[in-house]
Amino acid sequence: MDVHVVSKKDNAQHATFPLQAGSWPNIDLPPSSIRVRTVFVGLTSNNLSYARGGHFLHWWDTYPVPGSSPAPYNDTSSWGIVPAWGYGVVVESTTSIAQGTIMWGFWPTATGPTDLKLKATEPKGQWIEISEHRQELMHIYNRYAEQPNLSVSLSTLDLTKGELDEMVWHSLFRGSWEGAYLLSQHVFSPSPQTQTPVHPLGMGMGWTTEDADLSSAIVVSLSASGKAARSFAYHLSHRPASAGPLGLLQFTSSPSPISEAAENLQSFYPTKTLAYSEVSESLDWVVGLKASKIVIVDFGARDKVLEELLDSVKKHSEFQFSQVVIIQVGNQQKVYTDEEVLASRDDISRLGKVQYNTSGVQDAVVELNGAEAYHDTVNKEWEAWYRSRHRHAPDIRVVCGEGFAGEGGIEGGWTRLSRGEVGADEGLVYWT
Repeated sequence: MDVHVVSKKDNAQHATFPLQAGSWPNIDLPPSSIRVRTVFVGLTSNNLSYARGGHFLHWWDTYPVPGSSPAPYNDTSSWGIVPAWGYGVVVESTTSIAQGTIMWGFWPTATGPTDLKLKATEPKGQWIEISEHRQELMHIYNRYAEQPNLSVSLSTLDLTKGELDEMVWHSLFRGSWEGAYLLSQHVFSPSPQTQTPVHPLGMGMGWTTEDADLSSAIVVSLSASGKAARSFAYHLSHRPASAGPLGLLQFTSSPSPISEAAENLQSFYPTKTLAYSEVSESLDWVVGLKASKIVIVDFGARDKVLEELLDSVKKHSEFQFSQVVIIQVGNQQKVYTDEEVLASRDDISRLGKVQYNTSGVQDAVVELNGAEAYHDTVNKEWEAWYRSRHRHAPDIRVVCGEGFAGEGGIEGGWTRLSRGEVGADEGLVYWT
């Protein structure tokens, strides 16, 4: 049994170590619980965010390092497990969930048994983790879902190629894709008369119909080759033409495949895709769209790109009276120093950014529309995207690893992520 841990002080420092089977607590499974083994996860830039914000947003609390771990990794003030989205198999259950059921959710990067205390929720087949140590986690990270079409024997994972393919793409894209859906369809609601616009952080904060209006706006996507940005471009193209935007300007380190995806979308608005080095030259194209509003969505652009863009807008005579809105969604693929973390927080207020939070928006939409209606709609939208995924992400290469230790395991993937070496065209997934 292997465990992958990350230093809470320096997220570039990490290790994998084995635990003997007897090292895990041998206790009877409590009522309303399942015992699960992680079987398949994706590793993306989001995992770096879970480490970076582990204290503040309680991701370190999700799966504490086992007390029987060897020194120094048993020091939970210094080391933690970074969870990952993917699949686990139920090995024991005191709920209605059958042994052998595959579950979707937020799993430890460890192969030992994991106990979850669950409460059934809507829609049928979805569950909420209610353990005391996880109560400060955002709701989305405590939600687990049975996969009704996936059930296996515990001795072998006998899955079809189609089932495996869906697991790969779900693990790589579903979380980012859904966050982009909520941003396009609920924060910037295309039909505010029937779907109340939601603030990028969720309920209880002011976000007017005017805030949500893209009908006279140009949308600028920074880090357009990231999974969330690709998904956002897809969702924007499925809005009614009357709801806008007037155009989409995308900046990325990989313009060619993002241009190809934009052509495949056949959007009702014009799209231009440029390299980061072309920021200052892009605004003449924007002028022709006669937008009164510029909405910049930063999915994790390289250093200084946003400020270069803002400076160019400020200096351009055509935009003296234009409204500029900045939505902060993601961060760069790198390990941030403490100083960089503080600077990025200062930039929120200094540049007037509005922070986006998928969990908060999802909570608000579920409250407005009901859980069953929300999940039914989102699942149908996902299925439509999944069927045409290769048109919208034509360059994505799945890099499938196995286990934890070494270059071919999660350990090697984390090293590459922390160094910023994972290409925009790569999707890292792991059998554990």
